[in-house]
Amino acid sequence: MKSNLLCAKLLLLAALPALGMLTPKQAIALPAPDLQARLLSDIAFQYAKLGDSQQAVAISEQALEATAETEPCFKANTLARVAGSYWLIGQEAEGQRRVTEAIETAEAQAATGCSSSGTSPTESLMYRAREFADEGQFELAIALGSGMGDPLALSEIAADLLDVGQSQRADELLKEAIAQTQKIDDAYYQTQTLSNMSMNLALAGHPEPAKALLEQAILSAATIDTKTLERDSLQGSAFLWTAQQFVELGANDRAIALLDQTVPKIRNRSTEPFPLDKVTQFVKAALLYQQLGLNDKAVAILAEAYQVGRAIAPDNALRGRADADALGQVAVGYAKLGDFERAMQIVEEIQPVSERQGALGDIAIAYAAAGNLEAAVKLAESNPNRNSAMIGIVRHYLQEKQPDQAWQVVQAQQVKGILSEVAVGYLDVEQPEQALQLVQTGNVEGFTPDIVQGYAESGQPEQAMELAQSEENLWLLPSVVQEFAQQGQFDAALQTAQSISDPVDRAQALLTIARAYTESPAEAQGIRRFVTRTQDRIVGLFGTSDRERAAEVLVQALQATQSISSVE
Repeated sequence: MKSNLLCAKLLLLAALPALGMLTPKQAIALPAPDLQARLLSDIAFQYAKLGDSQQAVAISEQALEATAETEPCFKANTLARVAGSYWLIGQEAEGQRRVTEAIETAEAQAATGCSSSGTSPTESLMYRAREFADEGQFELAIALGSGMGDPLALSEIAADLLDVGQSQRADELLKEAIAQTQKIDDAYYQTQTLSNMSMNLALAGHPEPAKALLEQAILSAATIDTKTLERDSLQGSAFLWTAQQFVELGANDRAIALLDQTVPKIRNRSTEPFPLDKVTQFVKAALLYQQLGLNDKAVAILAEAYQVGRAIAPDNALRGRADADALGQVAVGYAKLGDFERAMQIVEEIQPVSERQGALGDIAIAYAAAGNLEAAVKLAESNPNRNSAMIGIVRHYLQEKQPDQAWQVVQAQQVKGILSEVAVGYLDVEQPEQALQLVQTGNVEGFTPDIVQGYAESGQPEQAMELAQSEENLWLLPSVVQEFAQQGQFDAALQTAQSISDPVDRAQALLTIARAYTESPAEAQGIRRFVTRTQDRIVGLFGTSDRERAAEVLVQALQATQSISSVE
């Protein structure tokens, strides 16, 4: 699922690794042996999927030879892919040996502090485990996840198992994941991990196991040592976050019960030395009650939050402007409940006047959320930092996937500094034409790569290719080729791939075509499904002609990869 990104570049750079491609930054940073090792391991894996054991082994050996000359920080990923090739052709003992080697390499390099693209070697290896699970290589994915002892990765693999109906194996894996969380010394971080595992399952469409993990999170949160006020506050945050997740899962009764247990603890907690924490948690609880349809409780708790906020002394420098922040949060809470009159009354109490602006901006957003754009704009107009307040309204519409409404506000109110975000908003809803029009009319430089990616992801590879070539963003062509191939336009995909002069980009593009030949239509659209390992079953998944075409493309990918060393 896409998220509304604040920086357009992130949309593109986040997408390429998911496609199995190196980003430009990664490719530039890697010397020839590293590039070759990665590409060779991918080619070997594709041969293994075709059931060509001889080629899979031969090219795996080439990948390992290249790996011997690579930077240590980058070795684990290649070793994991080589392990996958051996596993896929039935040589599981050798595959397990390479898995162990990959894990040991990643852990050793993580200890040195090296990283690639902002992720540590161990984090990167966990991404490989998730990719294997998405491809149906569950035993290999589990071997990596279990070997690393990563409960989050194991929970995602469990979600994949549930997708293909392997509920018993998924249950076993979730038990293992929970056991791994018990090794986390800090109860608060243990609770966070369990909550994140639950979110993984919920996002994958498996609410029942997600709820079971939330129950584990509650048990974990209950063990947080609350002898200090700081830890007591952390426990309150953990319970409220868990209640929020229950609400999102539709488990309203469980959410209410947890809130009913948590609010008295917040009430009984001292305000010293963290008075703002108490107000923040009261407001959060009130808004959750409101979501659950218990408006009377919500209003009563906001009234308590108001009293606590009023009692915060404004003259203690250690608290900064905690008094103003507290009243501002309460005012915004009332606005979100729909009581704008009370919200504005409380804002008037905030001194000095300059401290009111943040709350007024949030109240303007609440007006917009309530469908009263006129009131939202009027309130933003009164803000000394008018443009900043207007940006808040625009971002609200972008978050709600309403880029047309956002763009209307930008035009009507002459909002500055937000155009690129609106363009990304159009990309988020798969409207690259509107994004491109915005870029062209608004002179947003350096945005073309994101538009190219938007065209490709929305199923318009012809437009993506035309724009990439006209603007000389040829490094984007592998993702365009992938889209051609996934749509079954293999001639166009191959023609485009063969036109790429850079051997790294050409090899990656050709690999995407080979993958598309060996994927079912469901897999090509990103739908997880189980892929069998044995050669006989592989032959049955797709026709002999497709296997031959995939093999022909892999030969070209191999030739491009072997030529990399001469192009440094």
